[in-house]
Amino acid sequence: MPRRPLRPVTAVLSLGALALVAAAGPASAAPSRTFQPLATVAVDGEVAEILSATPDGRTVVYTDSQLGRVGLVDLATPSAPRQVGTVDVGGSPTSVAVTPSGRYALVAVDSTTDLTRPSGHLAVVDLARRTVVRTIDLGGQPDSVDIGPSGRYAAVAVEDQRDELLVGGVEGGLPQLPAGFLSVLDLRGAVADWTADRVELTGLPGAAYAADPEPEFVDVDRRDVAAVTLQENNAVALVDLREQRVVGSFSAGTVTRSDADTADDGTVTFDDELTAPREPDAVQWTASGDLLTADEGDLAAEPSGGRGWTVFSTAGEVRWTSGGSAEQALAAAGRYPDGRSDDKGAEFEGAEVARVHGTDYAFIGSERGDAVLVYDLARDTAPRLLQVLPTGDAPEGLLAIESRGLFLTRNEDDGTLSVFGLR
Repeated sequence: MPRRPLRPVTAVLSLGALALVAAAGPASAAPSRTFQPLATVAVDGEVAEILSATPDGRTVVYTDSQLGRVGLVDLATPSAPRQVGTVDVGGSPTSVAVTPSGRYALVAVDSTTDLTRPSGHLAVVDLARRTVVRTIDLGGQPDSVDIGPSGRYAAVAVEDQRDELLVGGVEGGLPQLPAGFLSVLDLRGAVADWTADRVELTGLPGAAYAADPEPEFVDVDRRDVAAVTLQENNAVALVDLREQRVVGSFSAGTVTRSDADTADDGTVTFDDELTAPREPDAVQWTASGDLLTADEGDLAAEPSGGRGWTVFSTAGEVRWTSGGSAEQALAAAGRYPDGRSDDKGAEFEGAEVARVHGTDYAFIGSERGDAVLVYDLARDTAPRLLQVLPTGDAPEGLLAIESRGLFLTRNEDDGTLSVFGLR
């Protein structure tokens, strides 16, 4: 669907004075520091999506799926990001993660030409030499990649994405085999010694269309346990990468609310009924060991998506949900996309959890609102809304650089990189 033109970015809006903050958590004093815009710049490429950074936070790597490469940006001066090179990866990159050593970038690459025979590989890029030093066949079409903090294991969500044909009367419906799976990579030793193994995700408790899992996003915690969203299956799976086995799964459930805007009528009023599966995209581990999901929705059957975000326990208990407060925050900041009200609303797609200068933050990206919501996540059961950050057009990749007090977005539709600093 065509998107509207980019709105001018004129200010970062602090919401401490708005009454709707109370809906997102208990009232408290305004923070002494806020994230302020440092730069929004165009970088080389056509469709830029995901980004990662070296441990020192001075080099950023981003994907460009249209041109089949990753780009490198020098962030030594955050207010003046500088393009320093690109690397062809032999297909359409879908995700990237830099190893804790800072030496390599692992790039998930889609090479599929026929959705009934999906294919892809992992390109290992030597960042100093700016060249691919190895490719590892994944046996399917990858979406997301992440590396555990230890650097010993990586996980790739191999989605084997569906076609947009009619199945069961639903455009893009399921099942459409082959099924997706999780690829687990053992990164110990030399690059030539790295191995990839497959963990099946079929038949998981809580998953819709369980015979055809479509893993979307993966986040690995310090125990080397991967949280994996199965977006179209409306589920989350937990995989122990050391043991290469599923250790849990649960349904993301359904939202039932009476504070949504479901009519594209030129008027923003949050008083409509909404019942829809959450269908989460991004997932993040919190510092307390819970799971945070951005409930975008994806399956063509309507309604779809929770129009907000949720904190789950690892057993699938809802510990907190944004309800209508997230979209209402966008509306108060002038960022709510009313033209999408009859579809999936603001489409909260991306998420990032980070501790920056001693404060735990949650960053929730709205693809259609061209903005990121910033929360204090001191308590998983009571997130506190702090700011709405206007970004470039359709923020896809979110990245916090904790050691430097920076937050970045990679904006898919206008090809820009937005940089914010805690000031």
